[in-house]
Amino acid sequence: MNIKNEYFSLHKRNLVYIITALILLTLLFFMLIAKGYGPNAVSLTIVFVIQLYLGICVKKIYDGSIKSLHDTEQRLYHSEKDKHFLSYYDDITKLPNERYLLEKIKENLSLDTSSKAVLVLEIDRLNTIKTSLGSFYTNKMLELIAERLKVQFPGSTIGKLREEQFLILIEQDNGREVLRTQCRQLIQMLENPYHIQHFSLNISVHIGIAYYPEDTQNEENLIKFARFAIFEAKKLPEQVTFYEPSMANGREVQLVLENELYKALENNELFLQYQPQLKLNNTDLISMEALVRWKHPEKGLIPPSDFIPIAEESGLIVPIGKWVLETACRHTKELQDALGQPVRVAVNLSLGQLFHENFVEVVRSILKETDLSPESLQLEITESMTMDTQFLMPILQDLKKLGVTIALDDFGKGYSSLAYLKDLPIDCLKIDRDFVKNMKDDEHEPLVDLIISMAKHLKLNVVAEGVETIEQFNYLLNRECDAIQGYLISKPSSFEKVLHNCKNKVNSLCYKTQSEYYGYIKQLFNTD
Repeated sequence: MNIKNEYFSLHKRNLVYIITALILLTLLFFMLIAKGYGPNAVSLTIVFVIQLYLGICVKKIYDGSIKSLHDTEQRLYHSEKDKHFLSYYDDITKLPNERYLLEKIKENLSLDTSSKAVLVLEIDRLNTIKTSLGSFYTNKMLELIAERLKVQFPGSTIGKLREEQFLILIEQDNGREVLRTQCRQLIQMLENPYHIQHFSLNISVHIGIAYYPEDTQNEENLIKFARFAIFEAKKLPEQVTFYEPSMANGREVQLVLENELYKALENNELFLQYQPQLKLNNTDLISMEALVRWKHPEKGLIPPSDFIPIAEESGLIVPIGKWVLETACRHTKELQDALGQPVRVAVNLSLGQLFHENFVEVVRSILKETDLSPESLQLEITESMTMDTQFLMPILQDLKKLGVTIALDDFGKGYSSLAYLKDLPIDCLKIDRDFVKNMKDDEHEPLVDLIISMAKHLKLNVVAEGVETIEQFNYLLNRECDAIQGYLISKPSSFEKVLHNCKNKVNSLCYKTQSEYYGYIKQLFNTD
């Protein structure tokens, strides 16, 4: 209600009270006359007392009206102030929000047409922390991130976009290389641990940059183009990318693909292929890795490198991952029943899937539904996921309690600390294919030896990925690597093909020469 209208409403109510009081007083006076009381001292005294009482009542009513009016004014003032704050500021960081930033940038561009840059920062791993620990920790982290930004860019316009994104307006252009250096320093500062209660939390940061007027003269496009650049930055080790016109087309293609990926799961366009893992000291098939594929009805086979990052960014990786797990477990149970012997299936996990609510219960439920024994399932995590050890450990320990085995995939890319490695509840190391590919190099050969030796000392199985040549095969066999996986044995193939090949297997375990052994497994699993 308008303050002025409320003011008049209150006074109108007061006037009604006063008139009512006077009418009652007049009626009382005439009643006294009718009863035979004349205008003597007694009747005048009674009337005076009543008038005094009514006057006090009217005064209280009036004072209450004024106080009510004042309270209403204050309430409406604070309400308008809160409404304005919520409209233009983020309630957690207290930084300007996107609405405010758009108006601020538009005003800035109209007053000053000199070159300037918009930086959009995306904070990764916040959802992981929120899922694992709760919103208190993510809210506190956002506050601390905002404080660090203010320290690094004092006086600059800094704001909060959506949940994981911040914006910085750089009004003084000192050149791209200077800005790139500033961004590197900013990333280094932001990626320092955040100590909240008894947790030490880590994040990773990517920055996209768009320039005015070089890239666009529109404030909305400045933010949009900087966001496009973030998507490209995630593909680069440097984590900082300047916008280029080609990125807009790439982002549009990605959005189209994301929409089609939603339909792919519903329309059964996804399917699994399996790549076997064989023991090196005999011909036993010990495991097979499940690999998801997408056959688009119009575009044909879409590489996993194109759609998996989109699935992870959009959150589709959770339902897709669940489907992969269900299908792989069902196929493995069917293979075990056909062969009459145990075979393990390895399924890759994403960070979003692993930290999704009730993931351990999802695994338990799938194992029960498919009647697959827990030891027949191996879950593979990547080295990069071990950065979240304090969140990862409880989940891995719960999975181990189920009886499943856990493998550390792509080992050797440099994320894992040896101190963490010995504490992780894992069963297997998978040597990254780049190490296997470059084993001929003097610098890689000792690293492969070291990984195998370290795995043996930690009582871990070791699997070499990407084995493609007989020379690699011989080298790994001589180093007592436990198992191999790669095109030398088999390309990824359909479940029906794997089932057919395994049914034709004979239990001949010994061969006089390595070449005989190689020839046997090549004949057995060749999918060409």
